[in-house]
Amino acid sequence: MADGLFYNDIREPFLTVPPAAVTLAATAKALYTASQFPVLGGQYFSRPGKKIKIRLFGVITTVLTPGNGSFNVYYGSGADANGVVLMTGTAAALTASRTADTWELEIIVTCRTTGSVGTLLCNGHAIFAETVLAARQMLPAATGAVSGACDLTAANIISVQFLRSGSTAETMQVLDMEVTALN
Repeated sequence: MADGLFYNDIREPFLTVPPAAVTLAATAKALYTASQFPVLGGQYFSRPGKKIKIRLFGVITTVLTPGNGSFNVYYGSGADANGVVLMTGTAAALTASRTADTWELEIIVTCRTTGSVGTLLCNGHAIFAETVLAARQMLPAATGAVSGACDLTAANIISVQFLRSGSTAETMQVLDMEVTALN
């Protein structure tokens, strides 16, 4: 006997055209819009243990003084630096003068508690071709922590964002996105 009807389900919409490149800044910048992310709706995280996996593949271009960069993950409207921070990546040194270097990010978001003051846990990893000195990053780099209170009854999204500390105009673009309901 099965312990429940659990399955993996790739969610729509699928990207047919990549989102526009995002010019990075010293504040977190959303790598895709809310309309490019699957509709989760209110109460999506309706039970502890409910999980969703997000895999992004894209390119980053740096210029002369890129500084450091890090992924951040929010639960909110999908706007830049909006919502509850689920995970803050460790800033890694970006390599100067790179063009369209590839990167891949995979995160898993798990519901720990439900309701209007629910909590989520986010962890994963990022791989960069040449753009950062640490080509592979565990996210978060140190102790994983459960988020602050999230209104899991609201129709919010998981928003992957990136920020950089440099003084020039780096860009990132998502070329492929896969969002999978894990149970």
